[in-house]
This record gives sequence, C-alpha cells and structure tokens, in this order.
Amino acid sequence: MLEALNISAAELALAGVTICLAVAVQSAAGFGSALVAIPPLVWLGIPLPKVIALVATVSVIQSCMGVRDLRASVPWRLSLTAVGVMVVGLIAGLMVLRVLAGLKTEHIRLATGVILCVLVGLQCLWRPRPRASLHWLWGAVAFLSSGFLGGVCGMTGPPLVIWSMANDWSAAKTRGFLFAFFAMANPVGILLLCLTFGPQVLPGVVVGIAFSPVIYLGAAIGLPVGNRFEKERLRQFAYGLLFAVGLSAIVL
Repeated sequence: MLEALNISAAELALAGVTICLAVAVQSAAGFGSALVAIPPLVWLGIPLPKVIALVATVSVIQSCMGVRDLRASVPWRLSLTAVGVMVVGLIAGLMVLRVLAGLKTEHIRLATGVILCVLVGLQCLWRPRPRASLHWLWGAVAFLSSGFLGGVCGMTGPPLVIWSMANDWSAAKTRGFLFAFFAMANPVGILLLCLTFGPQVLPGVVVGIAFSPVIYLGAAIGLPVGNRFEKERLRQFAYGLLFAVGLSAIVL
C-alpha cells in the first residue's frame, strides 16, 4: 500500500485521519469528502489521478451507507438523471486532468486550493430562495459542471449543492439526493479514470477499500449529526472548514 502511493507509514496514518474527517463531514452535510480530502492528500505527494480514484472509492462506500440510512427520502429518478447528464461533463473534465497531471505538485496544490476557495465562496454568496420547481436548464448546468469539476479535480459536489439548496427540499431529501448521486456517479467516474490513465490509478481504489474501517468510523460520527442538526447550521460549519482547507492549500 505504501509503495503504491509512494508515501511513508506516518503519511498513510495522516491520510487515514483525513479520510475519517472527510467522511464525517460528508455524512453530516451530504457532501464535502472530496473537498476536504483531496488537497491534503495531494500535499502528501500522492499523484492527483490516484488521489481522485481513492477519494471516489471512499465516497462510494460512505454514500451507500448514507443511502441506506435515508433511503425513504431519496429521489431516485432525479438522481439517476443527474448522473446521466454528469457523465458528459466528466469526460471533458478528464481530458483537462490529463494536462494537470503533468504539472508539478506545488502547482496542483495551488490549483486545487484556488478551485476550492472559489467554489466555497460561490456557495456562500449565492444563496437563492428555495423554490418548489426549478427550470430544467439550471439542473443541466449544475450536472454538467459537476461532472467537469469531478473530472478535473474530483470535486463533483459544489454545483450539486448550490442546485439542491435552491430546491424547496427537506434536509433529509437534500442529503438523500446527494448520497444517491455520489453512490451511482463515482463508480462511473472511477471506470472512466481507469480508461483515461490506465491501471496506474487502481492502487487508489485498493487503498480506498482498505480504508473501510476508517470510513465506517467517519460515517458513524457524521450521520447522526446530520440527522439531528438543521441544514443551515451544518452548511455553515462545512463551508467554514472547506474554505480553511482551500486557503491553506494556496498559502502553504
């Protein structure tokens, strides 16, 4: 495992802590595992394609746990439609990732940090009044941009969060939609990632599966929190944490 990721035992332990925190945040808020985990894992020197594969695998496992917990609130048809549209943007994003993967680590850190801060800033500034029905074009833009960002840096969540928060949904339905989307979309993303970069990304998948006990712990912490607290409070907490991660990626 250490050789596959080119990190030390201490760095592997740090990666485990990062994954646990990322899973706890996503379990509570419905999103955030990639936003929390990717910058620190890139800092450790793990190649970006492997990091994306690792975090996507972690997200699949966590999201399946979330779907099981909120299965009565999941809008399955809408989630499946979102995944279908997302794939188009994902393919375009992966083409851009082929260019980013050749950059130096410090450039990748800067890029992921800037992207993270911009996305979190947009979510904090643009807070539309929830509506019972949104025009289909807004959904198409959100799903396509989600796929593109997922391909470029593994961060599919922010456009989906902005769009889902604009819907007049309960906190349970919002989280259920996001969990179902990630559970179905990330396996597709991993497959396309393997087709784009070859078997070099498979160690990330293997390590993600090996982190299952850590994922279970993070989900056990986050899911009860998300079920108990109001969505607004959780969103404020998640945004603050994500912005701090992005800022540190730019400064350090």
